[in-house]
Amino acid sequence: MHYPTRFLPRSSVERFTCAFIIGLALSACGGGGGGAQEGAAISPVTAAKTPDTTADVPSNPSQIIAAPDPSDPETINDSSAKLLISEIGPNYYVNDVAWFELYNPEDRAVSLSGYTLRSSHVDLSANTMSLAPMTFNLPTATIPAKGYLVIAGRVYDNLKNNRQIVYIANDRYVPFWTASGSLELVAGGKTVDFIRLGASTAAPLNASAWGGANVANLPSGVNEYGRAIVRLASGALADSDSARDWSLVNFATPAGMNDVEPGVIDSDRDGIPDSAKAQGGTYAGLDLYAMGARSGQRDLFVEIDYMSSTDPGITPRREALQKLVAAFAEKNVAVHIDTGNLHGSVFDPAQFNLGGGNQIEYASCIELAADSEYTAPGCTSFYDFKSRHFDVRRKFLFHYAVFANSLNPGGGAGPSGMAEMYGNDLIVTLGNYGLNTSPGVGMNLLVNLQASTLMHELGHNLGLRHGGNEDLNYKPNHYSVMNYMYQFAGLSETPDSIFAAERYYLANNLKGKTYCNLVENSPCSSNFKISYSNGSSINLDESNLLESANIGRGSVPGAYADWNDDGVLSVATFPHNITPLNDSNMTILRDYDEWSNLVFAFSRHFAGAVTGNTFARRASPPRPNPMNQRPANKLPEVSLPVSLQDAICHSDRDCHAKENR
Repeated sequence: MHYPTRFLPRSSVERFTCAFIIGLALSACGGGGGGAQEGAAISPVTAAKTPDTTADVPSNPSQIIAAPDPSDPETINDSSAKLLISEIGPNYYVNDVAWFELYNPEDRAVSLSGYTLRSSHVDLSANTMSLAPMTFNLPTATIPAKGYLVIAGRVYDNLKNNRQIVYIANDRYVPFWTASGSLELVAGGKTVDFIRLGASTAAPLNASAWGGANVANLPSGVNEYGRAIVRLASGALADSDSARDWSLVNFATPAGMNDVEPGVIDSDRDGIPDSAKAQGGTYAGLDLYAMGARSGQRDLFVEIDYMSSTDPGITPRREALQKLVAAFAEKNVAVHIDTGNLHGSVFDPAQFNLGGGNQIEYASCIELAADSEYTAPGCTSFYDFKSRHFDVRRKFLFHYAVFANSLNPGGGAGPSGMAEMYGNDLIVTLGNYGLNTSPGVGMNLLVNLQASTLMHELGHNLGLRHGGNEDLNYKPNHYSVMNYMYQFAGLSETPDSIFAAERYYLANNLKGKTYCNLVENSPCSSNFKISYSNGSSINLDESNLLESANIGRGSVPGAYADWNDDGVLSVATFPHNITPLNDSNMTILRDYDEWSNLVFAFSRHFAGAVTGNTFARRASPPRPNPMNQRPANKLPEVSLPVSLQDAICHSDRDCHAKENR
């Protein structure tokens, strides 16, 4: 059987031409440009026994990921343990990272050193799938007592093993299944556990390991990522060696207990099951209620890891996080940020400590690349950090951000960030810009640029482009932090006043405007304002401009936008390109209601006619698969404007002194 991939080939081993189509995992930057393409993403599933769900405080991922020593006498090393395949995730494209979960019901840790996997598989070089079982050796990983381990296909070379997930392959062959296939865990030449899917006729080594019909409800489609078939925790992980053991759930819970029941929905349309927003409810064992999730509001979880550095631009400031949280709160969206013990030593959502954020090792350059082929010499893959520091149980709910030094191979100041479109991975790179904590302007610039860059990159994750729903940038009437005109300069307090067009003048070097002499809400002040657009601006026709329309959000008496910079109000309409930094075309510029079209559920899809993926309930884009850890269509970023770099330098006494020598 031939199957397709969504992405351009990277090497002869990955030249896919499959018959299915995977959700595009677009990547975007806080700058503009064209796109270099790179890979895809995969989705997980959940099934497990019933561990304790009563913990009031989520565990620290460093504790979660800790695994017993295989040499420990308490570890079972003789392959005698009865391990269970507890959860299986759906696949659609052959470059999906197919994955499943193992559960250890024993009271002691179990080493996988004596186990193998027999499963249906795909030949990545020939782009063909075979239902015939192939044997794959398992790594010498250890599953804790009453614990879980995810096993996945090594499709990309920057996928790194950790204590929650390991990757396997036989050269160009990797485990794979769609709605049809089979998985068999083997030890000592005997079946330990087995499942057969769809049209597969594969037989287990021990005939008694399976009886009756095949499991028929594992979905396979472009919008099926985030669902799974599981052995339910509430059913004590039933093990009758038949299809009766398996249930389809709308929310996968990899590396955690299968605590989301079939039929549970997401009525808030934020990607979080309703059951996990109730006190006492959990998701994969995580207590999201303790972290702040509530019914009746949209919740957005973000883990931020930050590099160890003395550069203030790389360490997320509390004030910057508070500014972002406040911007979302105005629209009844609760943002829950986890920076670990950076701002609080114990679990405390108010101090941005949800038990998971980490200070990570410094790297001069970082790249959002899952393959070494796309990682420049001297740069570190974003996914190296994610593999080492991000709890697998969070993959389907949390956005993962890294505050890093630079996207430039040399480590110098460069693009301010990068993010996946409709994904959950993002980078903020404000290193080597001289950002500082000098009282007044220095501190204000540090806080405000961190807040605006984080909200901008997070907006790409939520499905926003630089023009809202398009790539057309610098539209004065697109009143949003996604617009370069407003990303670093912020939004004015009165978009209908004589100051409304200040940011247009600044961006186009008109009327002597600088970042620090903006009258309203300058980034050099403590009144800086960020938000997405509500779409209320009128259209601006560049072929027929009217200055009295101002930037499109009304005009008080005497206010106008001096598009032609002649110093007076032009009563008649006239043609003029007011997006010269984007292109030379004359077009109609349109605003976009971003707040009503945010895509929160980055990796799941409702069963049924209404997807519920966005506020507006519009048709959803194809979903990336979080298990793939592979972005695509990355848009090159631009550096901070020179005039903004000047403002930063002038805020720092040492920099300013050097400049004047």
